[in-house]
Amino acid sequence: MNTVTIVIETLTTGTGFNIFYQNMGQLFYLFTKKPGKYLEVRNKQIPDNVTVVEVDTTNEKTVYTKIKDLGLKPSAIFSLSDGFVEIACRVACNFGCVANDPELIALCRNKQASRDRLQKMGVKTPEHYLLPAKLTDTYKNYPYIVKPNSGTGSMGVLIAHDFAELKQCHACLKPQHSEILIEEFLLGPLISNEVFVSEGKVLDLGLTSRVLSDFPYFVEEGYSFPMDIGPNKDEVFQTSKQILEKLGYQHGPVHIEYILTAKGPVLVEINPRLAGGPIGNMLLYCLQENIYQSICQEYLTGKRATKFNLQAGHGMAVVSVFATEEGILAGLELNLAKKYPGVVKIEVLKVISDKLTLAHDYSGEVLRVYAIGKTSEEAYYRALAAKNAVKIQLK
Repeated sequence: MNTVTIVIETLTTGTGFNIFYQNMGQLFYLFTKKPGKYLEVRNKQIPDNVTVVEVDTTNEKTVYTKIKDLGLKPSAIFSLSDGFVEIACRVACNFGCVANDPELIALCRNKQASRDRLQKMGVKTPEHYLLPAKLTDTYKNYPYIVKPNSGTGSMGVLIAHDFAELKQCHACLKPQHSEILIEEFLLGPLISNEVFVSEGKVLDLGLTSRVLSDFPYFVEEGYSFPMDIGPNKDEVFQTSKQILEKLGYQHGPVHIEYILTAKGPVLVEINPRLAGGPIGNMLLYCLQENIYQSICQEYLTGKRATKFNLQAGHGMAVVSVFATEEGILAGLELNLAKKYPGVVKIEVLKVISDKLTLAHDYSGEVLRVYAIGKTSEEAYYRALAAKNAVKIQLK
C-alpha cells in the first residue's frame, strides 16, 4: 500500500519537482494555490505519482478541510517553499505527522525575532531595526539593506545608499509587507551552510558560495558548491549546529546564510527548509546521497534510514541568465552553450511567449547553466563562459 505524502507548495522550478521525480515509488499530492506557477504544470509534465490539488495554501483551516474532504490519510505533510513551511508544519501536527514545533518555524521565519533570540545566544548577526510607518532621517551608517521581515527568495531585498533611497525602498515594500527590516550592510562574501537534522542530530552537507548583484536589487547570479573557506569552515558549521540544537530543531533540511566579514562569519538568515534556487540540484550532483529521498524518509518516519556520505565528487556551479531587455520570449539558442567544457545541464525556467522583464529578483531568471569542475571555482568560470554563449530571442 502506497503512503500518502502531501507537499504544500514546492519550489517553482524543476528543483522543486525533484521531490517527486526522485521518489517515484510514492504517492504524492501537491497542494497549491496557483498550479500555473509551476513550469511542469504549464507544460503538462506532471509525474504519474503526483495529483495536483488547487486550494488556498495560505489558509491553514482551508488546507486541513481539503485533506478531510478528499478522504486522505496522510503519512507525511511538509513544504519545500519558505512561505508555506509554517502552515505545512501546523497542518502536519493536526494529523499527527512528523513535524517540528510550529512556533519554532514561525520564529525562524521572523527575521527580527530570530535574530534577537540568536543574539542572546551569543550568535553574531547584523544590527537591525524595524522601520516605522513614518520615516525620519535618523539613520547615519549608510548603505543599509532593506527587506521584508518575513520575505523569501531574495524578493524585495533592496539597498539604500542615502535617505532618499531609503524612502524609495520603504515606499516600494510597504504596500505588500506589514513589517520592513533595515540592517547594516556587511562587507564580505555571502555563503550558505546546508544542513540536515534527523532526530535532533545536525548533519553538515557543505557550504555554498553565492554571487549577487549590488544595485539597486540583490539578485542571485551564481552559486558554487562545495566551498572550502579555510579556518572559518568549521566555525560556520559549529555555529549552525549550536543554533539548531539550542532551538530544539528536530527534523529536515535547513538553509543558513552567513556573510564572511573581516571579524568572522555573521549569520544573516536561518531558513527551515531545503535551500531555494538550484542548490537542491547541486546537492544531487555533488553528494553521494539523494537529498529528496532523505527528506521524504525523515517526514515519513522521523529518522533517516542511512547516514549521509559527505564525500563530494567534484565542484559544481550554477549561473543564472536574465533578460537584458523586456519583451516576449520567442526562442532560445542553447546549442553552443551546451558544448562548453563541464556543462552538465541547462535548466530553462520560462516557456515561449512568456513576458520577460528586467531582473528585480530571482523571478526574472530565464535559465540556469550548471557546470562541474575539479573545484567549485573552476566550475563557476566554466558556467560563466557558457552563459555568455546563450542567445535570448525576443519579439
